[in-house]
Amino acid sequence: MIQQGILFVLAAGMFAAVNFLGIQLPANFSQIGGLLLVFVPVGLWLLLSWRPESSAPQPRQRLINVAIISGLAANAIAIPMVQDFFQVDLWLPLAGAINRIIGYSFTAGITYEIIKYLVIRYTVWPDDFSERFDSVAYGTAGAIGFSTVLNLIFILSDTPPPDIAALRIFETTTLQLATSLIVGYALAELRFSRPTPLLLPSAVAVAAFINGVAIPIRAGLVNATFNLTTSAPKSLFGLGFAVALFAVVVAVVSFLLRSTEQQAREAAPSQEGELR
Repeated sequence: MIQQGILFVLAAGMFAAVNFLGIQLPANFSQIGGLLLVFVPVGLWLLLSWRPESSAPQPRQRLINVAIISGLAANAIAIPMVQDFFQVDLWLPLAGAINRIIGYSFTAGITYEIIKYLVIRYTVWPDDFSERFDSVAYGTAGAIGFSTVLNLIFILSDTPPPDIAALRIFETTTLQLATSLIVGYALAELRFSRPTPLLLPSAVAVAAFINGVAIPIRAGLVNATFNLTTSAPKSLFGLGFAVALFAVVVAVVSFLLRSTEQQAREAAPSQEGELR
């Protein structure tokens, strides 16, 4: 997606400017700059996705609704569930690598993906799904709203330097977009075909597992307390991991959606012939 490419350039450029070019930002700029960065993905989405959609002959009507409700659900349900009920910060960071992946998958991963699924399921599915790629549009809207709240809470609670904030915002937004596309694909198939009943729970499980892998990797690679010699390579590796994950998910979901769409078009003439 173009908006993720622009966000990547911004995050990588800001990190390089601070850590490799030696550009120093004012100390009191950290939280203000972080808050401004939080809303960059929203602005890019509104400019590059929502605005062209609003002028289309048959626009998707409820993109803004999905984004807002997803953000509200993240703030009211998902984040309190993970932080206050599961209290993952108290026990998961000290666990072993495998236990962290399993733990984050069954706490944050499952919670995030079920909440995002429920928002789309009870706001736009199935009536607003007129084609399979509607799942991409509405999944993106939900991910933008959800990740904006995650990013906002991170900035307000930790006050990281703007370069670290830019990396975290990019990685969080990218992760939520990738997992939303997976669940969105399952919803599209449920709307337009008759898949196995296991498709939707499997998609949610895969999305939760991706969260379970990505969250501890991000926590280990993007840390504002590291010094330059250790944090710069690790942070860049985290940035590369986010890009690679997003590229793989987009490629796979796009292939599956196009394949099923082509199969549906090929099956349509034969079905019409049978009816005659």
